[in-house]
Amino acid sequence: MSLSLSIAKAAELTYPTIAPVGSVYSANFSDDIPVSGSATVITPNEVIPNYCDLKDITVRIEDAFKNGMRSALVKFRHLGVEYVYKYHFSKLELTWNCTNFLPAIEAYGHLLTHLRSSTFDLDLLITSKIQGFFSSNFELYKLQCLLGKSWLEEDVFNILLEFSYFYRAHHMLTTSPKPPSPDVLLLPTSFFCLPAHGIHVSAPGRNEPYYQ
Repeated sequence: MSLSLSIAKAAELTYPTIAPVGSVYSANFSDDIPVSGSATVITPNEVIPNYCDLKDITVRIEDAFKNGMRSALVKFRHLGVEYVYKYHFSKLELTWNCTNFLPAIEAYGHLLTHLRSSTFDLDLLITSKIQGFFSSNFELYKLQCLLGKSWLEEDVFNILLEFSYFYRAHHMLTTSPKPPSPDVLLLPTSFFCLPAHGIHVSAPGRNEPYYQ
């Protein structure tokens, strides 16, 4: 999957089925150079292993390539069905892409069922980040946590605070002949985390450590 994939194109994808973590029970390098479609491409609705299960082998892929290896024999189970495939190294990269971008694909699918296309630029890339805020810089797909009964992402919560702060400031500046001093200070969540990660030191004459 290309990083140039737009939100509109992502919404039209028929995504492969990614097996849960723990489904792979064997993965070994091979010097074979497979050229079949099952070894080199991922098709719609195909069942593929989760890339997290392949990390142990992919971290060694550079050395394996230098030693003449060109593929990996991967065995995994999903819903009681056993799958045995010989993947070209290029397909392992495709598997990484599919696993890595699954949260964004699912989130955009959820978002687009609630938003009109006129209110959302569907030509944006799925890797696009929110713009115009100081406190956060996160991928747009995380906005889906605002729908339903989901926990708010910390970054999303921070931009809501920032938006509220500037909205209030703008209201004061435009409605008061003599703008008053701000009567509220909104701080990002990181402000409250910093004291908790203070320098842990031991004070002379004290039995208990304290935070400086």
